[in-house]
Amino acid sequence: MFKTNKIIIIFILISIIATILVYASLPDKIPFHWNIQGEIDAWANKTFSWFIAILPLGIYLLMTYLPAMDPRRDSYLKHKKAYGIFMTLLVFFFILLHWIIILTGLGYHISVSRIVPMGIGALFIVIGNYLGQIRPNYSTGIKTPWTLADETVWKKTHRVGGLAFILSGIIFIIIGIVNQPVGFILAICTIFLAVIYVCVYSYIEYKKLKN
Repeated sequence: MFKTNKIIIIFILISIIATILVYASLPDKIPFHWNIQGEIDAWANKTFSWFIAILPLGIYLLMTYLPAMDPRRDSYLKHKKAYGIFMTLLVFFFILLHWIIILTGLGYHISVSRIVPMGIGALFIVIGNYLGQIRPNYSTGIKTPWTLADETVWKKTHRVGGLAFILSGIIFIIIGIVNQPVGFILAICTIFLAVIYVCVYSYIEYKKLKN
């Protein structure tokens, strides 16, 4: 259903080849988790770098072939552009995370507490802008019992969900700029509240239609 995206494949291969070239220079332990203060609080064996190097390829392959397995695969033809953008963003975001880990392991100072929230924010804003284009399916989008049961509820919920994503994204970018631990907690809480709101909204809209 989706043709091979040569640009994405090239960047994934460049990332993997670059990992091969620097692998010998990596220390035995590399960071793989940071706390809300931006401090490393967990380490992994450097062989973990192969997993995070190949992960973007796994995401790309999954998202490329997933539509063919969806019972409502025809919907992907209607939101092909939006889905392609989602795929590209996710792949490049995980390539970014991979190289944050690799470069930190090599001794470079990376401001994780700034870069990651801002990256998540940009990701959310773009997804939010295109979320309203996603048509009913079983693999992508806001899937509640009520959105799956009614196409009108699906469309309304995704429009509202898109705004929630954009708002969350703006908050994440602000948090990255301000770089305060309490801000990251606020951003996570915003996501939870947005999820709850969207779920409740889809239920209310469904009940309105049925009544």
